[in-house]
Amino acid sequence: MSEQRAHVRIAGYFGRWWVFGPLVGLVAAVAMGVRIFHGGPIGMADNGDGPSRMCALDTSVHVDKGSSWWFDFANFRYDRAEPQACNSENTYPGSGKWMPMLARPLSQLLGYGGAIDLRAQALLWCALVGLAFAVFAVALRGRLLFRLLVCAALFLVVGDSVVAGYAASPFSELAGLTGLLFATVGAVHLGGTPRARLGGLLLFTVGSVTLVGSKMQALTMAVPLLALLLWSKVPVGRLTGRFTARALPLAAALVIGAAGTHTLLFQMEAFKEINRTEMIFVGIMGKSPDPAKDAVELGLPADFGQYAGLNWWGEKAPQKDPRWPEVKDRITYANIGTYLAKHPGVALRIADGGLDDFAASRPDNLGSYPVSAGKEAGAQEHRLALYTGFLRTFGGGWVLGIQFAFVAAGAWWLRRGPDNPRRRAFLAMMICLGGATLTQFVTAMYGEAIENTKHLIYGIFATGLAFVLAAASVSCTPAEEEAEEAEEAMELVSDGPKRSG
Repeated sequence: MSEQRAHVRIAGYFGRWWVFGPLVGLVAAVAMGVRIFHGGPIGMADNGDGPSRMCALDTSVHVDKGSSWWFDFANFRYDRAEPQACNSENTYPGSGKWMPMLARPLSQLLGYGGAIDLRAQALLWCALVGLAFAVFAVALRGRLLFRLLVCAALFLVVGDSVVAGYAASPFSELAGLTGLLFATVGAVHLGGTPRARLGGLLLFTVGSVTLVGSKMQALTMAVPLLALLLWSKVPVGRLTGRFTARALPLAAALVIGAAGTHTLLFQMEAFKEINRTEMIFVGIMGKSPDPAKDAVELGLPADFGQYAGLNWWGEKAPQKDPRWPEVKDRITYANIGTYLAKHPGVALRIADGGLDDFAASRPDNLGSYPVSAGKEAGAQEHRLALYTGFLRTFGGGWVLGIQFAFVAAGAWWLRRGPDNPRRRAFLAMMICLGGATLTQFVTAMYGEAIENTKHLIYGIFATGLAFVLAAASVSCTPAEEEAEEAEEAMELVSDGPKRSG
């Protein structure tokens, strides 16, 4: 009996949110560090996007001896770029430069060579993951076992190879993934105390700004994020009325909208044309039985069908045709949308291919190891790939079907269930993540149509986070009365000997 009371007393102590949260955060940070660095660091090889991102910090890659610049090996070290090597025309703006910028002094402190070492960036990411886990764990209530299981499920998603590989990479996706994680853990506090809601809103805003500012593709995710803010209330001080409680969420929405507008206006001009071109020649014409006919319907010369399936970067690319200046004004999303509306079968074919790309979950052409690891070129790590395996086993269609079934059930529960602010916050963010997955799927499939698996990463991550929030909504958001009764019962048991005396 005394042993049982000791176990209950220990569980009661560690179950207190101000103890549980920091401990979970610390464990998550350490576990992520072990996951990335044990047995040698892992990262992600450059596919050609790295120079545009790293030029924002006036750096260029240091290719290790025996390594290669693209695809095969991860190169962690970046040196100062040669004079005039980086300029505004080849620099990708946005929040993607924040992580390597913050990692630069850490890299110097740790004694890494060069201007920046991406291993320092990975360490910084581990710390940020720990912070996010601590914030998330604080929002959980109910039985300690269920809370531990939900946190473990979150680690399986965040630490999966499909996500963690970006930690030591030159890609802007790391900023977007980190932003989405912090937006999620901030949003689950929008059903807590006034102070918790205020802190959650602040974290949600910072995460959302980081997300929509990471790259052009992420702009569409602003739609579900802003919808969540329009639904939310944050009563603080005198702002407790029916309408005034929405003042702070609306202010946050304006900040996020401004960040998205900045991303749109200051994007590299070249990429706008590149993305539209590849959507036409790779996405629409790539698997067409009659590319010449498609070219004519798109307002192009029939012999432009010869470029079907060829992307911008190839030796025989459509923009290298001498007639390109005469036809490039027809390479527009309005033209693409009109064509797809008239040919729904083509639109469905593109979506069906996207389901396979979604299930693939991670690019198969980018190596994970530096050359010093002694692995063959292009080798990929699988230290933690349970979520990846889940996606590949069930397929994109089934996984997305399960997610949207959860979203529908969550919407019903949100509308019909008893008033439980904490649970409502979890359900609302789960629904928001469903919207994020949908917008990213549509953006990736109909915005550029190449490297779809890599471009779907935000949607893939949002799906995993949505599954975690579904489990948390069911098991870790009891009504306040239930939570208080459970805590009182635990205290009675743990203090039993004292009270009987």
